[in-house]
Amino acid sequence: MRDIESIDVSWNQLTSAIPSSTQEFGSLASLNLLRNSFQGSMLQSIGHLKGLEFLDLSYNELSNTILESLEGLAYIQILNLSINKLSGEIPNCGPFGNFLALSFIGNEALSGNAIFQVPRCKENGMKSSRDKRLHILYIVVPILSAILLVLVICLLRKSESTSKKASILMENLPIIDHPMISYRELCLATNNFGESNLLKAGSFTSVYKGRIDISVKHCNLVEVTSTCTNANLRALALQYVPCGSLEKWLYSNNYNLDPP
Repeated sequence: MRDIESIDVSWNQLTSAIPSSTQEFGSLASLNLLRNSFQGSMLQSIGHLKGLEFLDLSYNELSNTILESLEGLAYIQILNLSINKLSGEIPNCGPFGNFLALSFIGNEALSGNAIFQVPRCKENGMKSSRDKRLHILYIVVPILSAILLVLVICLLRKSESTSKKASILMENLPIIDHPMISYRELCLATNNFGESNLLKAGSFTSVYKGRIDISVKHCNLVEVTSTCTNANLRALALQYVPCGSLEKWLYSNNYNLDPP
């Protein structure tokens, strides 16, 4: 799995810490561990994933220092570390300089710039409420934009895949040159598939007789007059031959054909 590019184990009940072998996933670009119970210094292994672009560790119990763990993630664009027990000061640059969406909310021991929605460093003082609202918008708008972009891409791919499948199915559909019949019509014609209309029951199918208002004539062969297919039934409608099969008249001692 060293060449794996995306891992998603979110919304499970995983506990303890990810092994240090995680740092061997050199091609990993997306890691989603949302809504688990990971603890300890797991971020120290993740800090070695140099090509990581998406990382969601929110709603866990991580407690290590954020700067020491993530300073090597030069390409990170979307980072969510909300609702953990992280500590330390968040730098204003370094690994978080090119992010599209970033969230640290719910980590009471973190401090840094107000745009990260954590308490300010003690030496920097407090900004006005207007500035706080602006910084919140700086966080919320990129997150919503990233989510919307992902949804649009997924919808477009799904629509394209559905269109291709539909066109392939349409090309492979057989040409139907006989009248179609509904399941309700078959139920009415066979007395709701009653035993009195049952002609023969085999290993794979059953044959019923019934009356259908379809005018189809034939000379020597019994043809399929219609079909019915739904989730509960697949049926062929054949013209009823009241005098039995040709085999019976040819090979039975009790039946004889009139001479020509």
